[in-house]
Amino acid sequence: MGGSVEVRGLTKTFGRQNIWHDVTLTLPPGEITALLGPSGTGKSVFLKSLMGIVDPERGEVLIDGVDMVSVKEAHRLELRKKFGVLFQDGALFGSMNVYDNVAFPLREHTRMSEDEIRQVVLDRLDMVGLLGTEHKVPGEISGGMKKRAGLARALVTDPEIILIDEPDSGLDPVRTSNLAQLLVDVNTATDATMLVVTHNIELARTLPDNLGMLYRRELVMFGPREEFLLTDHPVVSQFMSGDPEGPIGMSEENDHRTIDLFDEPVDYGPGGPIRGGGARAIEVLPRQLEPRSGVARPSSVRHRERVSAGNAPLYVADDDDTHRAEANPTSGAVTRSLTATGDVFALALDATRATFRRPFAARETLEQFWFVVSVSWIPAILVAIPFGAVIALQLGTLTVQVGAQSFTGAASVLAVVQQAAPIVTSLVIAGAGGAAICADLGSRRIRDEIDAMRVIGVDPVQRLVVPRVLACIGAAVLLNGLVSVVGVVGGYVFNVMVQGGTPGAYLASFTALAQISDLWVGELKAVIFGFIAGIVACHRGLNTAPGPKGVGDAVNQSVVITFLLLFFVNFVVTTLYLQLVPGKGA
Repeated sequence: MGGSVEVRGLTKTFGRQNIWHDVTLTLPPGEITALLGPSGTGKSVFLKSLMGIVDPERGEVLIDGVDMVSVKEAHRLELRKKFGVLFQDGALFGSMNVYDNVAFPLREHTRMSEDEIRQVVLDRLDMVGLLGTEHKVPGEISGGMKKRAGLARALVTDPEIILIDEPDSGLDPVRTSNLAQLLVDVNTATDATMLVVTHNIELARTLPDNLGMLYRRELVMFGPREEFLLTDHPVVSQFMSGDPEGPIGMSEENDHRTIDLFDEPVDYGPGGPIRGGGARAIEVLPRQLEPRSGVARPSSVRHRERVSAGNAPLYVADDDDTHRAEANPTSGAVTRSLTATGDVFALALDATRATFRRPFAARETLEQFWFVVSVSWIPAILVAIPFGAVIALQLGTLTVQVGAQSFTGAASVLAVVQQAAPIVTSLVIAGAGGAAICADLGSRRIRDEIDAMRVIGVDPVQRLVVPRVLACIGAAVLLNGLVSVVGVVGGYVFNVMVQGGTPGAYLASFTALAQISDLWVGELKAVIFGFIAGIVACHRGLNTAPGPKGVGDAVNQSVVITFLLLFFVNFVVTTLYLQLVPGKGA
């Protein structure tokens, strides 16, 4: 029998908008349940709350008796292995082909050989009609094919709980019917607990054993299909019939104004039970889909026994709507800033801890390191040359004025090594590599790839954040040395050729006054600045707002925040170094 899912008093808000409140239901183990509701009622958010990806303000989500809301993230990752999830757009990993996407959970959580994995993967791809497309990447297949590939990945580990978000989106009617039949056959074979979110009325009438409906921030009805479909509730009957006349309007504001007009006693007209605006109940219960094999579904048998015994009551929300406008007060700018700062520090700590966990994503780290270096080294050199020249010009002019020309080399080189090189390196990494990292993670987030990774039971911090942060650190150390050399050479050439400085004196003054710690402090800054650039880029990418604009805003915020932090941290580190390390001869 499938896993147990029990929801108690669940409430979720975003800012001032209350999505839904006090949702309480139990998914009968092994049965198929469908969740309906007008667009914008938070059905997908509800699914993510069940998986522990979205944290509600109140309530419990008990998975086999364990609360996903309060349990630690490490335990959540283990519990999520019980789930198979089909996201609305498939949520395939864009860097992998179809075969590797479906094989990913098996490679992560089993010790199956590649031959065994291949057999299972090809079987699931054949099941969803994608055999022969395993070599294609997600960008080469249609939206409907992505959906079916996502379903194959969701089924590959034989999960106990299967969550499906809008299975019909991107599919034509024939493939939607085939997919519905496939879900029935899967339930027959696995006895998994299924929850399907859908707008497809035909699917809702013929697929599930139980039905629920979210409307106006609450669960208005939940119970057996037999009773749900025959109800005369104005909201449910209007939605199931697709009638434009009724309490459901074009917006929730319209819903709020019109619902009372349809809260009248039932008028049994000649065509069946009719409410005030014409929404009528279904007169005949549609025939439910049956397995192709002809064998009765075990969950269907249990469902009929529950209904016959009176153990499956139909829940109907009361009509008290005094709490429906519940909202979360807007937090102030200071509170939001403190929260964001705390989140950055928390991600930094999580990334530090995850660096020492196994398995270590060595290949991903090397790929990211090469990428960051490849997009940063040319800009870093091009910036380093004028930086070194400007420093030499400014300091050369100043030393001439005070009669200390012999110290020009020492001052210029120390300024480049300690200040200019780490700052230039980190700014370039933040503006080039960091921006690309933020955009990459942000795009993955809006495509639900990050959530898909969490559901599969893989920690995105360990798999995605750690390699990118280490890549930024490594690139910063390497480029810092390169920028230091280029900056020093640029300053030397400019001082000797333009300002008429003495070549020997330029280098002699540096070797006379510099210490080995002066070189190390530049590399230490590079490590710190690279860490900051990587963490901020990853944080903004993982917290991107929906849509392309959200990704663009996240990239801008990443670069600006990194710049501000770098200058502040540079001031702190420089001050501490000058206070703690006395100069040569002091």
